Amino acid sequence: MSASPTPTPARTTSTPIQKPTQKPTPKQTPAKKTVAPPARAAWPRTSFAGLTFEIPPGWTLTRYGSEACVQPVQRAGLPTAFGCAAIAVKSGSITGSELRPYQARQSGGWYAASDVQPCPVRPTLADGSFNGITSGTSSPPIESGLRPVGSRTAAYDRWTAACTSGYRFSPQAWYLPVSRILFLDYTGHAETARVLESVRFPG
Repeated sequence: MSASPTPTPARTTSTPIQKPTQKPTPKQTPAKKTVAPPARAAWPRTSFAGLTFEIPPGWTLTRYGSEACVQPVQRAGLPTAFGCAAIAVKSGSITGSELRPYQARQSGGWYAASDVQPCPVRPTLADGSFNGITSGTSSPPIESGLRPVGSRTAAYDRWTAACTSGYRFSPQAWYLPVSRILFLDYTGHAETARVLESVRFPG
């Protein structure tokens, strides 16, 4: 008898057990801190013609009857028009072009004079001759509209003017006809906007 062949054991294939894939933990972005803007430093307040308003530190208000000028205490060398080196404030019966009553959108309304005024800068030229305001004294405004002054709305006008030397500047006016108040910035100052914003009216 021949021996029967020995059966070959069946091969078993083991499938490796896969571990569940772990999702990566999302990185948390730290919340951005909201930084409050620095508090605006207080300016001193002053009063004129029944109004109160802020003026920059180092500035002063000088009264001339029914008019006033808000300007730096140290103003040597600063552009100066009609004796004011910053913001003129007029009240009551306000004069405008050629000394006529002031009106909104008045041609040359900023120029309350009937003669040639000195240029805001270098009123005397190098050769000793007079450096006067030569244009813009009777021209219409190049911009007009309404602008806020405190809690009220003013008639706003801006003109352009020039001197013999070629120096150019843009007088601006904010007129409140009911309050009978006029603010004039002859040569442009960054502080003017805050002064006007701070105006408080009587009552």
